Amino acid sequence: MDSPAEKPLRVLVADDHPTNRAVIEIILDLVSAAAVSVENGQEAVVAFQTEDFDVVLMDLQMPVMDGLTAIREIREYEGRTDRPRTPVLAVTANALSEHVSASKAAGADRHIAKPVTPEILLNAISDELQRARGGEAPPTKHKRARRA
Repeated sequence: MDSPAEKPLRVLVADDHPTNRAVIEIILDLVSAAAVSVENGQEAVVAFQTEDFDVVLMDLQMPVMDGLTAIREIREYEGRTDRPRTPVLAVTANALSEHVSASKAAGADRHIAKPVTPEILLNAISDELQRARGGEAPPTKHKRARRA
């Protein structure tokens, strides 16, 4: 049986643009994370309610349900079900201070401006997981691959 340290990181990726989802999935592959990608906030809420994730990466501007609403619904669901708080990172092109404030007010733990780099995204995920786990260092710090 796998120990918790051997299980892949499970990440919910919510973004309406296929290229953005692909870029994030490529970055997550660097740490062998298992990504579940959805196209809008409503799909993100349903996926969150039916599966377990270690972290959620949420775009803010999406059709059907925007990311801010989805984050609020995820937080409400956690409260109703006594589910532990899952780190939610807003990953968005909306980087003005009012956007950061709005994402934090909705319940996001961190706001990351697009375009993202592997180092920025993976370190942010690692930091939020470490904070959520009370200081336990998760295995997601990005290290440059060595070339032979």
